[in-house]
Amino acid sequence: MNAIVVTQLAVPNSPIRDVNLRIPEHSCYGIIGASGSGKSVLLNAIAGLHGTQSPRIQMNGQPVCATTAQIGMMSPRIHPPTNLTVQRLLTTQAMLYGLSGTTLNAHYDRAVRWCAIEQLAYKSIGQLSLFDIRRVMLAVALINRPSLLLIDDPTAGLYSHEQLVMIDILESLRGRNMTIVIATRGDVPLESLFDTVGILADGRIISELDAQQIRTLPRTIMIHTNDIPSAAFDTIITFDHGIIATRRTIVLTGNGVQSLAEVLQILLHYNVHIFRIEPRNHPLQDLVKQSETPQTMTQLYPPRIITSEIGDEIAPPTEE
Repeated sequence: MNAIVVTQLAVPNSPIRDVNLRIPEHSCYGIIGASGSGKSVLLNAIAGLHGTQSPRIQMNGQPVCATTAQIGMMSPRIHPPTNLTVQRLLTTQAMLYGLSGTTLNAHYDRAVRWCAIEQLAYKSIGQLSLFDIRRVMLAVALINRPSLLLIDDPTAGLYSHEQLVMIDILESLRGRNMTIVIATRGDVPLESLFDTVGILADGRIISELDAQQIRTLPRTIMIHTNDIPSAAFDTIITFDHGIIATRRTIVLTGNGVQSLAEVLQILLHYNVHIFRIEPRNHPLQDLVKQSETPQTMTQLYPPRIITSEIGDEIAPPTEE
């Protein structure tokens, strides 16, 4: 069953002009695009906002306008009232869904636990950091345990250690029997979350990558150390030709990235001090840069072709 099917969607006064999507139930789909490509507009349209309750958007076979109670949405553009406590905000949202009594308490406890905000319950929104507000708003989106969770740029404006915590929270949600759609500019390493990635550019999904293609995207990792003994150096450079080493720096590229664990073991064995390990590129951000040439991207990673009839799909033409 497909949770979301979008066919030939256009949103007036926006970059979105011809979007086709098919998102399987209980999967995690990433919408990747540059700033201004229409990611937020597309999420809002799927949520039934903007007055875009289009018959071209269906969820589990029904128009999205008939299923909005099953949709939760988190966006940095949604600003909660600063005078409310976290508990009051969440319970008020739960009551809007008609929840009460023990059912409300169960939904509240679940959302708070999933977002790791138990200690924030009695603080007012105005007292919270941006990171705490982001987690609270994710709990708001989860309060009704939606079938579809839409998340817009979840790590925007967060510090690097906060981004990692947010990624962990999102990763834990993947096993909660929800369909998750996350929009991102690709500047944070979210690729481990996704079953499929769609590249949004030129008003449409120009390319799609499945989980295997996402895993094999080019990566570069740099390890900064103190002086590496000759024996360790000689062992490390034999792992793969994609490993380039100097006496204080190791760069892993291509297949060499897969040797990261072995390289670290050698360094630890020789008591080499590791100052830091850092990615030198973000694979998703590289995809966004490549999307500046849509024709090339489409050839590398062709999107699935969905006809104007909801639920129908045809294969691309084969070359003779």
